[in-house]
Amino acid sequence: MTILPKRTNSLCNFWKPARKPRRFVSGFRAALVLLLLIVGANLAQASILYRIRFGYYPDKIRTVFDFDGAFSYDTDESKEKIILRLKNTIASPDIQSYVELNDLIVRYLEVEKDGQDIKITIPLAEPIDYNIFYLNDPPRLVVDFGREYLNIVSGGTIADGVEFLKVKKGLAAGPVTASVLRVDLNKARVRPALAQAQTPNIVESFVNLLTPWVQRGSTSHFYLDKVSNIVAEQQALAGINGTYFASNGRPLGALMIDQELLSYSIHDRTAFFLDEANQPYIDNLFISAYFTIKNGTRYKITGINQQRSSNDVIMYTPVWGEKTGTNNNGIEVVVANGKISQINVSDSKIPEDGYVLSANGPAIEVLADNLRLGDKLTTQIKIVPYNTSPEKIIHLISGGPRLLKTGRTYISKHEEKFQTDIAKGRAARTAVGITKEKELLLVTVDGPPRRQQVRKDAKISIGVTLEELSNLLLSLGAYEAMNLDGGSSSTMIINNRLANIPTSGYQRRVSNAIIIRPEL
Repeated sequence: MTILPKRTNSLCNFWKPARKPRRFVSGFRAALVLLLLIVGANLAQASILYRIRFGYYPDKIRTVFDFDGAFSYDTDESKEKIILRLKNTIASPDIQSYVELNDLIVRYLEVEKDGQDIKITIPLAEPIDYNIFYLNDPPRLVVDFGREYLNIVSGGTIADGVEFLKVKKGLAAGPVTASVLRVDLNKARVRPALAQAQTPNIVESFVNLLTPWVQRGSTSHFYLDKVSNIVAEQQALAGINGTYFASNGRPLGALMIDQELLSYSIHDRTAFFLDEANQPYIDNLFISAYFTIKNGTRYKITGINQQRSSNDVIMYTPVWGEKTGTNNNGIEVVVANGKISQINVSDSKIPEDGYVLSANGPAIEVLADNLRLGDKLTTQIKIVPYNTSPEKIIHLISGGPRLLKTGRTYISKHEEKFQTDIAKGRAARTAVGITKEKELLLVTVDGPPRRQQVRKDAKISIGVTLEELSNLLLSLGAYEAMNLDGGSSSTMIINNRLANIPTSGYQRRVSNAIIIRPEL
C-alpha cells in the first residue's frame, strides 16, 4: 500500500488547453516531460522513518511510526506476531533495532534492514485484537493493540469425563489467569466434603502434654484443613474449596452431604445441589424445619449446628461434636431413634443415632410442661428451591452471590445481603457453573500474591470482580453460575497437586471442599 501525503498542487494543473502558437508546443512538451521526471524521481526517493512513539491507554496501546513523506507498506499477520514491511524506506539514526514497550501485551518490537525495505517484527504475548491504519498531515502509520483477550488451552484429561482447562484473559485493568475443571456428570461424581480431624504434629502433641486440663475437640466436629488433604481423605481425583466458614470451621450457609443437612442457610442464598440422578442445579433455597411433640404442637427450628442465641431452637447433630456446649438458660431435648431419651437444661451429649433440640425463649415453659421421656418426637426438614423441582436432593452446598441465571448475568449480591468484602472489589475467586448441556464447571481465578516475592517481569493475575467473574463463566459456556468462598481460600487440587496459585503462596486451611470422584 502506498500512502501519499496531501499536496497543495497536483499534476492536473499542468494539463490545461494550450493557447500558444504551434511552434511552441514541442518546447512545452519537453518542459512537461522534464517536470514529470522530476516528480517521478521525488516519488521514487526512499522515505525516512524518523520516529517511533507509544501511547498507553486503559483499553489499548498505540504505536505510531512517523515518516518524512509518502510511504508504502504491507503486513504479514498471525496470532503470534505482526510483521510490517516498509517499502523503500530507511530508518533515521535515532531508530534503535530493539525497541522496548514494557507492556504485558507487547513487550518489544524489532527493526531491521531488509534490502531496500525496513522489516518491523512485533511479537504478541497474547492473541489480541489490533487495528493497523495510516494518517496524513503528517504521514504516519498507526497500530492500536487492544488489551482484552481470551485464551483457553486444554491441560488434558484428568480422568474419563474430567478435563482441565487453563484460561488467560486480558481485561482493561490487567491480566487474569483461571483454572477450570470441566466435568461430565455421566462419567464422574461430584459432592461436598468436610475437613476431618488431623493427628497432631510433634509441636501440638508437646503442647497437649503440657496442658492436659484443656479439652480439645470435645465441643466441635468441624475442622479446618488444606483442600489437598480433604481431596486425599476422600480418595478423590480433584477438588476446589467450597463455601464460607467461621474460624472454628463451621460452614456459613447450607451444607448437605448424603441427604444429611449439616448447617442452615443464610438469607436464602444461592446453592449448588445434585439430585439422586446426579443432575446439577443452581438456585436459591428456602429451608423449612420444625418438630412436632406428642400433643400435636409444632415448633420451628431456627438453625442447625450453630451457637444458640436468644429465642432460638437449634438442632445439634453428631457432626457438631460430643456435646452441645450450651449454657443453662434453655431446655434441651435429646432424641434417639425417634423418641425422647433425655430432657436437660444444657450441654447435652449428642447421641450417635439421633440429635438434640436446644430451645431458648418463650418455648421453654411449654416444652417443659408437655414433654415426657419416651414420647415420640417428629422432626421434618424441607428444602424448597425457588425455581427448580428436583425429585430428591442428595448433596447441597450454598455460596453466593449468584452470577448467571438462564444464560444471563444476574448478580444477587444485594438481595442476598453480602458484605462489601465479597460484593465489591477485585479478588481471587472460586465459582461453580453449569452449562446448558448439564456439564459442570469448577473454576478458580488467581488473585495477586500477598506475601511471596514476584519478579518484575512475571505475569500476575489481578483477580476479578463479581461482574468480571460472571463474564468469564459466560465465555466458558456456563448457563447457570454462582460464587463460592474466595480470596486466600481459592484453591484447586488435581492429582494431589496445586493447579492454581493461592494468594498467600500456600494453601489456606478451609472447612469444606467440592470433590470429584470417578464414576464407579
